[in-house]
Amino acid sequence: MVRDFKIYYNDSFVQVTSDRTQMNKKFATIFREEREIEKFFSHSEAFFDGKTNRNILAITTNAEKVMRNFRGQVKMVIAGGGIVFNEKDELLMIHRRGKWDLAKGKIEEVENIIDGAKREVEEETGVMIESVTDNPLITYHAYRLKGKNSLKATSWYEMKAKPNQLKLTPQIEEDIDEVRWVKKSDLQNYQHECYLLVWDLIRKYQQ
Repeated sequence: MVRDFKIYYNDSFVQVTSDRTQMNKKFATIFREEREIEKFFSHSEAFFDGKTNRNILAITTNAEKVMRNFRGQVKMVIAGGGIVFNEKDELLMIHRRGKWDLAKGKIEEVENIIDGAKREVEEETGVMIESVTDNPLITYHAYRLKGKNSLKATSWYEMKAKPNQLKLTPQIEEDIDEVRWVKKSDLQNYQHECYLLVWDLIRKYQQ
């Protein structure tokens, strides 16, 4: 089984994989040698400068090792979030700092990730959750936080809201100014106002 890792940064991503067929896709830069990959990740300021935007492919025989080494160089932030649907199969979205997003947040030290993800969704949106799947999608986002190079690992759980959740309450103190249920047929209209990471998640559920 081929194991891929996708690290989002700014509005781009780095794909780390052993699957050489990925080379057929369009990337600004492709690293094929282990030495090149090690050098790139050891001097990875492009992840954190807030302005570099280029999609990069790193072909390696050991993607797990590359990610393990990278995680050792940065401050890890563990987060959980929800891909939440209601009984009408509408997706729960939040509007924060000028972008449409999905509810998520940092996991507290005293809680497990699935409980923290559910808590964050309920706190940020006012929507009560009925059920949560136990097989999350995990995304990685590199950014600078309080002067430190950080990597956020977010576990995204598909969730089902309790029926008749019509009252939506944005968590203003988290800069959320709107919460909205969105029909799957309307999701395409939100692409230009979503982060790349968020839109990649949404695309998996558009059908």
